[in-house]
Formats: sequence, structure tokens, C-alpha cells
Amino acid sequence: MRYQHIYVFCISLWVFSFSSQSWAQQVTTAQDSLDQNKDAYGLRIGIDLAKPLRTLLDTDYAGLEIAGDFRIRKNYYLAAEIGNEERTIDLPNINTTSAGSYIKAGFNYNAYDNWLGMNNLIYAGLRAGFSTFSQDLNSYTIYTTTGLFEDDTRTDGRSFSGLSASWLELQLGVQVELFANIYLGANVQIKRRVTNKEPDGFENLYIPGFGKTTDGSSFGVGYSYTLSYLIPIFKK
Repeated sequence: MRYQHIYVFCISLWVFSFSSQSWAQQVTTAQDSLDQNKDAYGLRIGIDLAKPLRTLLDTDYAGLEIAGDFRIRKNYYLAAEIGNEERTIDLPNINTTSAGSYIKAGFNYNAYDNWLGMNNLIYAGLRAGFSTFSQDLNSYTIYTTTGLFEDDTRTDGRSFSGLSASWLELQLGVQVELFANIYLGANVQIKRRVTNKEPDGFENLYIPGFGKTTDGSSFGVGYSYTLSYLIPIFKK
């Protein structure tokens, strides 16, 4: 009888051990499945690829922009861009160089319903932009209406600093996850100037961050191609 009790005790101990292992595996599997269903929240930071490429190809341009966003809710992201540009405009009667820095800040709304495990974006965004810059008047031409004298081209350079401009900007774009936490993005921008401090005697032909200006219109357009990395902070 004593051996019988020992035998039953050993069998019970083995069954309990096996059941405990099976339960632990089920809990681990369930936890892994739960983690896979969570979305990553964190800081995504990247560079606008278009501006360095244009800097290499266009001798009249130099620029760099850093872009970032931070997810605050399921479909909402705080977003900002900061950059620096220098652009020379050469027209038949005037040649100017604009140089300065800018910042744009606002938010993005992601309208794309991701499948499980995906973190892509098709978004609309709103920004408020502000730029501080200088204008160099490199040369200008004074036309004459008589045939006795040729047009007077003057190259005495003049520099105007302390200029500024602000604008509102609508962005429409996409962000696609190429690899784990690495994203390729593209967007188009529609901008409307709000303020524009100009030098005496001529207009701002180019505003860093806003782009080229046109007569009789306060609107502008732009685009960017970004390569960015998501720094995961937590999952939700």
C-alpha cells in the first residue's frame, strides 16, 4: 500500500509539471500575439532627400531639411520641419540671392486603415511656417526708352538682413515602411503667405521654406521626399 501511494504521488507530480509547462507556453503565445497587435508610438526623424540632390545638381541652390513627427493618438501625429536654404534668382533685369532658415510645425492625420502589423500613412497635414532670411541684390538693370543710350546694368551689390515671412501650409503625402522602422515618404505642399517683410526698393523673389514668389499671388507650392527612422518609445 505504501508503494502504491508513492506511485500515485509521482504520477500526480509529473502531470502537474506537464500542465504547468503547457499553461506557461499558452500564456507566452498569447502575450506574443497581444504584442503583435500593438502599434508602435515614438519619434520618427528623417531628411528631405530632394534638397541635397538639388544642391548637387543646381549651382544656384543649396538647402537641407530635417523632418520629424511624434504619434500622440491612433491617427494623429505632431509634426515639424526645420531647414536652411540659399537660392539665387537670375531674371533679365535683376539678380538676387536669398539665404536663411525656417521652421514649420503642425500635425498630420493618417487616413489609412493599416492591416495587422503595418504602420503606413496616407495623410493630410497642416503647418504654420516662419522664416528669417536676408536678400542680396547682386545686380539690376535700368531700362531706357531712348535709342541714344543702352540699358544701364549696375552690379553694386546691396544686402538686406532682418527679413521675415510666415505662411500656412497644407500637406498631402504618404509614408511607407520599407524595412523595420525605416520609412520612405513623399508629399506635396500648398502654401499661402500670411506676412512678408520686404526690403526697400524690390520684392522678395524667394523665401526660404516657402519657395519662389509670384506677382499678384500669395500662394506657393512645394514638395519633398523623405527617408526617416522611427525610434519606438512604447506600444499601445
